[in-house]
Amino acid sequence: MIKTLLTTAAALLLTVTLSAQDAEVADAPKEVDISKLEWTTNWDDPPIGDPENAIRGGTFHDYITAYPLTFRLFGPNSNDSFAGYNRSFHHDRFTLVAMHPTTQNWIPVLANEWSIQDDNRTIFFRLNTDAHWSDGEPIKASDYEFAFEMLSNEKLLKTPFYPQYMRDFFESVEAIGDDVVKIVGTRTSWRPLYNYNFWPMPEHAIQFDEEWIDRDNYTPPVVAGPFTISGWETGNSVEYSRIDSWWGDKHHYYRGMYNPDKIALRVINDSDRAPDYFQKGELSQLLINTARIWAENMDFDAMEKGWAHRRRLFVEVPQGIYGIIMNLKEPIFQNKDFRKALQHLVNFDEMNSKLMHNAYYRQISSFYGTPFANPDLEMYDYNPLKARQHLMKAGFSKRGSDGILSKEDGTRAEFTLTYGSKGLERHLTLVQQTFKRAGVQMNLRLLEPGTAFANGMEKSFEALLFNRTANFYPDPHQYFSCETADKLQTNNNWSFCNEEVDELIEVYRFGDDADERVAAMHRIDEIVHDEAFIIPFWTGPFVRFVYWDYVEYPEFYYPRMTEQLMDYQVYWINPDKKKALEAAMKENRSYGKDPVVDIDPYDVQAKLEAQAKVAGGGE
Repeated sequence: MIKTLLTTAAALLLTVTLSAQDAEVADAPKEVDISKLEWTTNWDDPPIGDPENAIRGGTFHDYITAYPLTFRLFGPNSNDSFAGYNRSFHHDRFTLVAMHPTTQNWIPVLANEWSIQDDNRTIFFRLNTDAHWSDGEPIKASDYEFAFEMLSNEKLLKTPFYPQYMRDFFESVEAIGDDVVKIVGTRTSWRPLYNYNFWPMPEHAIQFDEEWIDRDNYTPPVVAGPFTISGWETGNSVEYSRIDSWWGDKHHYYRGMYNPDKIALRVINDSDRAPDYFQKGELSQLLINTARIWAENMDFDAMEKGWAHRRRLFVEVPQGIYGIIMNLKEPIFQNKDFRKALQHLVNFDEMNSKLMHNAYYRQISSFYGTPFANPDLEMYDYNPLKARQHLMKAGFSKRGSDGILSKEDGTRAEFTLTYGSKGLERHLTLVQQTFKRAGVQMNLRLLEPGTAFANGMEKSFEALLFNRTANFYPDPHQYFSCETADKLQTNNNWSFCNEEVDELIEVYRFGDDADERVAAMHRIDEIVHDEAFIIPFWTGPFVRFVYWDYVEYPEFYYPRMTEQLMDYQVYWINPDKKKALEAAMKENRSYGKDPVVDIDPYDVQAKLEAQAKVAGGGE
């Protein structure tokens, strides 16, 4: 349960004066007495890992696809394959607060308490005074001020993303003494902790000037997390070592996490070769991204003898819109019956079986993986008879000598699909063939990926292969608002406009009632689904990985919102099992193949299969 705490008179008696703009926008009092604030915290959710069973120690072996061009967390060249690991020990996971990756409740991280003001854009955070940097210095409120100044300075940072991010979201970041941070966002928000969360930078350890980029290029950064770079071999490897007496060891949510003493990262330039390194025992765990490798290359000797295991863990993370979209400005797609006919002509089961080893699930919702996805939507089933009925209603009643349908005025059931992914050509060809048997001609137009994307943003297409990432909180305004329907360079690529949807978007964006916001989004999902201008493709709501027998996990393996295996490091190395495995391999003694593959602790697979069974046509 979330607890509300009121500080006593003995608490900090500092005051802070709100700016005139704060007062005007938020109608807040001119002064805020810190001692009178209501503070909120949450120590009641379960630890993210498994403190009862986790074992500390050992070396965990993983890989990166390229040797890092920098060890810096920010600035040029700091967004490569190494960056995922580097940031996991700093700002990706060590912000002021975080959303618990299983319960989705807000939990303390570097702040123990927070106080959201009535304007819903001003937040006070009281810091965890036990938190220290990796060099032993305490993390102070001034480190947040420094981070804001540093990341706002495009001239010295020499990258535009973070300065723009600071301008878009943060009006100010201010230190109130050593242990209180005041953040003012740029606008009112019903999700201020999501929008106005932040991380520190060690002011004492960074000389931020014109020479900073070159001087700190291969300097191990001072971080808030449990591991710091302790060694490297240029071009080949980077090693992390765990910080002795890390402050997070006493933190409720981190008990049972970050268990190895060392993390050794080797460079494997070709990720397709990573399974070979795993089979040789040079990697402790390996994420398997492709259905083909998962289906065809998992019968190696160590797997057959039970020395290694494979798991497909079903998780629930936000999935963006992915599939074929229709430009509603194009005459052929202005008829809903024609759009629905196409929906019923996509034979997903055939595609999944022939091309994807039955590994994937059909998407339905535009907000999949979030609480805002409508659970009652029914997918459009593959049904040529229903498709024919819709085509007739749309006026396509005459079949030409080439088998393609047309209207009485000669308009053919024909359009062009633009796409930028050569790897999906087999899938799209299969759809093309199915359409043609029903009398619809879909021409395929392959463009360079950047050009295909640009055409989409300029709405210069009839149909388009579309793929977008998503956040926990969807943004229907940019995708479905009438305000963006006729504008270029927006994510309303389909030019959709609906007055009811506009009203519902406003409920979601600005409504005070959480249940009403969810209901509004469910209705938006329903309307968009019925309008049928998005043919959803598939989702892989799982992480597939293999690991050696000496690596152990909590009973649930990883938290529900895991996207990458490095996101939440809850595994550990069992030294007794490592010795036993070495002996078994030396003696060529089999453990027996592990029959368990699928793990569904959050009922994600069960829910998807239930949806598939009740597919009722979506109308």
